[in-house]
Amino acid sequence: MELKKYIIEIVSVIIGSVIILLNIFVFPAAMPEFIFDIIQPLMNMVGAMIAIIPPVLVFYSRYKENKEVEKEFTIFMSDFTEAIDSGMTLPMALKYCSGKDYGILTKHVQAVASQVNWGVPFREALKIFSNKIESLPVRRAITTIIETYKVGGKISDTLKAVGESLMEINKIKAERSVSVQSQILTSYLIFFVFIFILVILQSFLIPALTPQGGMGVPTMSGGATPEMFPPELFVNFILIQGFFAGLATGKMAEGSVVAGVKHSIVLTVIGYSIFSVASHVQFSLF
Repeated sequence: MELKKYIIEIVSVIIGSVIILLNIFVFPAAMPEFIFDIIQPLMNMVGAMIAIIPPVLVFYSRYKENKEVEKEFTIFMSDFTEAIDSGMTLPMALKYCSGKDYGILTKHVQAVASQVNWGVPFREALKIFSNKIESLPVRRAITTIIETYKVGGKISDTLKAVGESLMEINKIKAERSVSVQSQILTSYLIFFVFIFILVILQSFLIPALTPQGGMGVPTMSGGATPEMFPPELFVNFILIQGFFAGLATGKMAEGSVVAGVKHSIVLTVIGYSIFSVASHVQFSLF
């Protein structure tokens, strides 16, 4: 599965890059200028989406898997603690828990139970489990359990404390996500106001200040020229603003920059699409 994800990432980047390179070096000479002016923004957007979105989705899927692992690990800790408190030995408790459904964590719990049942030390089984998990909170929890088991502490008390700690962390994250919804909406509104200002500049203000301005506004001597404000400059503004605004939104909402990647994709794609369409529309005032 991981190999397939890496292949998807590599292939999508190659295909997207090829489309963009063709759009830069081949299509301008192969198409009439008026057709290329219409197709160029679309092809750039398609190439960028193919190159960026699949790897980002794969990256985000790993993030979602880690979130699910953290959630299910809390439930597993609760069940495991109850089994230990009821008088079961570690192998019996693990076997009991391996019969339950913990979603994406089930296969890992079953692997630990099988290893302990075949004589692998509990600490070694947990280390193997930890190496297969990418979630940092879960790894820290497993390290705490291993150290407690090594020094001979009461394992049930440690399991209970670890489970309560993870539950409290998840609760705080959920409360923070709810509390910042209005800030997320504000971030989106600010970005679209930014796009609106760039569209006004590109379609109205800059043409009015150039000698060829067709809006009936007197031009100033030595005023702006189209070369001073190329559309690519505004596109760069949009991509940079959208990307980092999305990352900041994700950090505020879910406490992770990775979670903001989806906001970055939405903002940059919508912003680029709006500006590309608006910059090719000729406005006139009567």
